[in-house]
Amino acid sequence: MERPDDAPDRRPPSFQHLLYHSGWLGHEPPAPPAPDIPRWARLSRKLFFVTLRTEKYRPNHLVTLRNKRDGWDQDVFGAYYTDEAGAGGRWVFGLDPARYPKSLALRFVLDRAKPMQQGDVTVDVAAGAAAAFSDEEITFADPEPRYVHPYDNLTTTTTKIQQDAVPSNFDESVVYDVIVIGSGMGGAVLADGLTDTHNRRVLVLEAGSLVHQTHIDNLPGYEHNLVAAWNHQVGNYVNRPGSTLMFGVQMNLGGRSVYWEGLIPRMQDWELVHWPANVGTHLLGPYGYERAERLLRKCRTLGTYQDRLVRKLRRRFCDLHVTDLPRSVHQPNISRRGCWRPRWSITEVTETSTGVFSTADLLLDSLSFGGPVGGDLLTVNLNHLVTGIETVGDEARAVVCQDLAGGVERRYRGRAIVLAAGSLESPRIALASGLTDPNNLVGVGLTDHPAFFGSHGYQLLPSSRFRGAEHHAKVLLWHKGGAAHPYNVELLVNPQYWLARHADDDVFRQMTDTQGVTWVAIKFLTDSPLDDSNRIHYLGPAQKLEVEVRPNNTGIHLQAEVIDLRNRILEYLGADFVPSDGIDYAAFGTVHHAGGSLRMSSDHSGVVDENLKFEYYRNLYCCDVSVFPHIPTANPSLTLVALAQRLADYLGTMSG
Repeated sequence: MERPDDAPDRRPPSFQHLLYHSGWLGHEPPAPPAPDIPRWARLSRKLFFVTLRTEKYRPNHLVTLRNKRDGWDQDVFGAYYTDEAGAGGRWVFGLDPARYPKSLALRFVLDRAKPMQQGDVTVDVAAGAAAAFSDEEITFADPEPRYVHPYDNLTTTTTKIQQDAVPSNFDESVVYDVIVIGSGMGGAVLADGLTDTHNRRVLVLEAGSLVHQTHIDNLPGYEHNLVAAWNHQVGNYVNRPGSTLMFGVQMNLGGRSVYWEGLIPRMQDWELVHWPANVGTHLLGPYGYERAERLLRKCRTLGTYQDRLVRKLRRRFCDLHVTDLPRSVHQPNISRRGCWRPRWSITEVTETSTGVFSTADLLLDSLSFGGPVGGDLLTVNLNHLVTGIETVGDEARAVVCQDLAGGVERRYRGRAIVLAAGSLESPRIALASGLTDPNNLVGVGLTDHPAFFGSHGYQLLPSSRFRGAEHHAKVLLWHKGGAAHPYNVELLVNPQYWLARHADDDVFRQMTDTQGVTWVAIKFLTDSPLDDSNRIHYLGPAQKLEVEVRPNNTGIHLQAEVIDLRNRILEYLGADFVPSDGIDYAAFGTVHHAGGSLRMSSDHSGVVDENLKFEYYRNLYCCDVSVFPHIPTANPSLTLVALAQRLADYLGTMSG
């Protein structure tokens, strides 16, 4: 069944790119050393790079580039990066050689107002070349003092569009019912639930800006949006020697939810034994996963091919549960009909699809309208980087933050305060604030689930009954044996249709054309206990976090079983593969799914209790993946949303 060595690879141009960004290929391959060029730029098309190495003019200062070709009043924006060890930094600007003459005069400008004191410099724009400068060569007159933060590529903008869409409130005399730090999946869902259902006055503080008003999959230009997702990653940590944590976070309205894959599987019963019993009972009840799936707009159908594939897989693999891979794709006009063989049909078209869910959509929708479920009770302040929480005894009194756009330190008071900034940033705030930590577990245990990746894709043979270049399916499988077989299987037929939204039909045909070949991708995700040797280290307000995350080998013992199941599935589908081939094992983690750094417990042995309240404090909470006491096989978003809704109910019913 092995494909001949001279057989053509008929994947469409973006096939591997798409697989990788959809989470089907594992992680980024090592890039060659390039100390002055950040990782995102190495993945971009060939550019001419201009760099300014400086510590003096680092963010929250802004350095831009101006040149004669674009016009001396036009800013070219770059990004500030530190090297892999966290020492030294530089502004990096990428110029497309096709747009500029070979000899280009340019100048650096500070804070969009102060041109460099030296005369213009001329660079030789040639593909693959670079021009490097330092702050010994380039200086500016009397820069105004600004707060210095350690984040690479944190976008700080304020525009009329942003001000109209997200009106701020800088009145520090207001006492909010709840202050939520972070506008991502946990924080925004919590804030929306508190205002809509419980009439609480809520302030959301977000360090980033309004980058996208909706999920990137709802926008045209899939390839462009993938590059944008890479380019908007924020560098907020460095690895200690031997640490393997990969990728950066997104800091913008909506956080990572603007860029997520939209997968929303549930945890299985055997995974919930690692969680507080009350939490597990809630998740499985009507106000747990079911309510979260409604908010996230769980996809209802992918059509007849998917239905047929799921039915046949169920009959063939009696030892497995088989279902549609649950995903957040809004299909408001589809309803189920029939009961024996459920079918789906279109109903009256009265509601417009919102596409893939993001909390940018959720918050902007609320802020656009008045009333208690609109913006009357909800305030969102962008560009507000939280630096600490003020406490008195066991009470959290106020949040201290830097308004990066206004250059002002602000202090906001709340009756309850919730950290929802992610598995790195929430522990950072806790450590920076010197919070009392009875069990010494703040920042301990950051862990991701390992995974097996079944090659880069398999072709279905011409004899396969499942073959068809126009077919597409996303299937989730897991073993009926429960904890004895602790993994989920994600199966994808024709991954080129994963996010195939194009307004241009010719582009659609180009991006999805496999010249008749049907492709299959397969991935196995395992669960993991928290690794207490993994640590987050806070070094100070102007320093990046340092992380220690060891390779996670907790799933490696499943390799033989996983290979056997892969072979069984591929053989049944009629795929071209070699049964003796191994399978890739990803032991390193990413910040996107890693959790546990502020773990919950039911016996007061963690950082927060089963209601997500910090053990020592009566009104301080956490609502992000930090609280996970065990890392599930499933993607974490659905569970986090269910926890956020549960916390909204808990805080909403408490007396002021």
